[in-house]
Amino acid sequence: MFLRECDVNAQSAPTAATDLFAESYKLSPKQREVLDVLQTFPEGAKAAEIAAKLDMHVNTARGHLEELVAKEAIRVVTAPAKGRGRPSLIFHTRVPDNRAVAQEYITLIELMATMLGDLDDDAMKDPEMRAKAQAIGTQWAHVMGIENKEWAQLDDALSPLLSRLREMGFDPTESASVATDKEGADISLNSCPFIVGDKRPSTFVCAIHEGFIQESLGDAGQISLELKPFNAPGTCKVHVLAS
Repeated sequence: MFLRECDVNAQSAPTAATDLFAESYKLSPKQREVLDVLQTFPEGAKAAEIAAKLDMHVNTARGHLEELVAKEAIRVVTAPAKGRGRPSLIFHTRVPDNRAVAQEYITLIELMATMLGDLDDDAMKDPEMRAKAQAIGTQWAHVMGIENKEWAQLDDALSPLLSRLREMGFDPTESASVATDKEGADISLNSCPFIVGDKRPSTFVCAIHEGFIQESLGDAGQISLELKPFNAPGTCKVHVLAS
């Protein structure tokens, strides 16, 4: 029998996965160490197994595990009893694997981008296709709550942008632009959250990032930029120019 729509709507939603990241819990160094070891057991582990891995007394390990249960960072289930004796307690982490989460969403975004059309390098030379990707980046900035501000100086616009790119995993570094007599800067992106192994993101995704960065800078028409993917070994370059 199917749940009625009102019954479904009345149910609370699952916990946001971001709330389960280890950084969301206020863990002591030893609790974090126990949690990290538990994450190496995909099917869960007993307190004795954790103790053996950490070379500590089982009662000490059990104490840390119980603290993590109290913080809701891990779950504990009772294993089916085998023969006589007390049933074993199996501890399971609730904390997701950040690399697995990132790879899942990178794959999803690339798939969605591919479904928008032919996205090879030649296709992205089409101004209409490039504009479509940049428009997605602009809307992405709006959804992220980024306000399009006016800035007195270019440095005022670059400071929050660099902080945002750093938080997003792009590992940016800034250098002054020497290509023009106008006020400008070059931002090197030394890391990319959309690279998995040696697979590069599509040029469509790069154009989305260009639109996102442009909108994040604000001052429409006053600050222009050009994103040059993979323009040098190990980096992508963002050339920013104030009009």
